[in-house]
Amino acid sequence: MRSPLLSLVPILALAACAGSGPASLGYGVPAEPEVTYAYGDTTLVTAAVMGQRMEIGLRGSADYGVAFGPAPDGVEVTLTVERLAATVSMPMASPEPADESDVQGALVFSLDRRGNATVTAAPEVSQAAGRMISGLTTAHTFFPGLPDRVVAPGDQWVDTLSYEGDAELGATSESSVIEYTVVGDTVVEGRDLLKISLSGTTESSNSMDLAGTPVAQESTLDVEGHVLWDTEAGVMFELVRNGRGRGEVQVPIVPLPLPIELESVQRARLRSR
Repeated sequence: MRSPLLSLVPILALAACAGSGPASLGYGVPAEPEVTYAYGDTTLVTAAVMGQRMEIGLRGSADYGVAFGPAPDGVEVTLTVERLAATVSMPMASPEPADESDVQGALVFSLDRRGNATVTAAPEVSQAAGRMISGLTTAHTFFPGLPDRVVAPGDQWVDTLSYEGDAELGATSESSVIEYTVVGDTVVEGRDLLKISLSGTTESSNSMDLAGTPVAQESTLDVEGHVLWDTEAGVMFELVRNGRGRGEVQVPIVPLPLPIELESVQRARLRSR
């Protein structure tokens, strides 16, 4: 008679083979549960006022410490601003700087397997810092949408995002439709990465107070860029997002909406601790 222990060998071998296949591309606690991202944002808003072009600009860089933990449907993310150097420039005003002291507390949110976010705690930020990091916007856009399935080169999926609420600077809403396409494998800094291109449109609406003046802005951006994903570690290595578009801004002292042009370059890249 064969030993019961030996009879388990074929079952264990089948289980091992089943578990060795390609992993589903979705969010969970990664092999590196604590990482640091270097983040940069350059956003320019240009308005035509009485035949003159006036520019509002954000130029900044930051280090974000990110800790991942288990959540019922995916992963909990705790994002802490470790370093911040940002400057907001406006016409006829001195540049307004911001650093990490302008951010109090951590941003805590959960992501389901596809990357849909739920915010549970947001930091307190100054007005200048709030243009760089927003609890609502950062939670929903810092990480890409994923398909929660095994993918191969040429595979595509569409992520539809919509959120609204009160952010640090006022009420905000955003909707976007982004298409992702798997390009293929690449190696960066000794890591085996999956490259994914992205393109789509983003529509946003914001109302805020600037130096005591209520301002409302609406815009539509064409977005393109890419994601580099570390499939072995299960973590985003890089996200690059470039946007260009148009919109309008309304201020009380001007009877008609002012047309604006927008241009933005945003990049997040993993750094070893």
